[in-house]
Amino acid sequence: MDISDNFKIIEQFDLKPAGKTIIQAFTGSGLVASIVSHHLIENLNMVEKAYISSNLIPAVGIVKDGMIQRPVRIYESDRYILLLSEIGIQEDKLVDFIEYLFTWYSKIDPSNIVIIGALPTGRPNNADDLRYNVVATDDQTKEFLMSKGVWTMPQGAIYGSVALSLMEAKRGGIPSFCILSHCIATVPDYLAAKKVVELLNITLDENIPVTELEEHAENLKEHLQDVADDQDDFDMENFELYDDYDDFDDDDDDDDLSAFI
Repeated sequence: MDISDNFKIIEQFDLKPAGKTIIQAFTGSGLVASIVSHHLIENLNMVEKAYISSNLIPAVGIVKDGMIQRPVRIYESDRYILLLSEIGIQEDKLVDFIEYLFTWYSKIDPSNIVIIGALPTGRPNNADDLRYNVVATDDQTKEFLMSKGVWTMPQGAIYGSVALSLMEAKRGGIPSFCILSHCIATVPDYLAAKKVVELLNITLDENIPVTELEEHAENLKEHLQDVADDQDDFDMENFELYDDYDDFDDDDDDDDLSAFI
């Protein structure tokens, strides 16, 4: 499906998006949107159907299990369309990208749009109930959220792809809201992702399990604690600086977070 010479939806399998809920996830702070997206793909039996080809997207490929993937992909299930961007769009190209994206949204006639992400506000490591911000595009959507017991942000400012997307949705008359969990920006924040999924369960009438996210959060916490303990035990007197990189056998993966992403 062509939108512009600068933006194309390449369907590998036929999409049937009319009347479905679009879940939009641009990766960002704490990798929350990516974590939630992959959790939804697994638990809602979503199938990759298409990708976006655009000169507005950086020349980056995503590698998973030794294979290359497009960075902006579209998944589908019986109820949902998931648009996942695993890279950030450059700021000077973001406005055009979002406008093209919402041109496509308006053509496929979704029922509503849910935008997920995170705010890098930090939080206590032992927080049981994380803070979040939810913003709606119209009174009816706000009333729907209130009927579900979901608190909406009374005032403030949001930025980037989330803000642009909400404003485009409002302009196009597509009922929409965003869910932004407060997160730790510097590590994959599985607890923040858990909060987003919990809110999706409430607002979308789903029952997506969160136990796996809790386990990942605990494993990451233990991993980071082990790294901190190793740094405390570091022996500077016996430290050797390798002059020849080829002689350095790096078998210490303590600071490798790839297993958690």
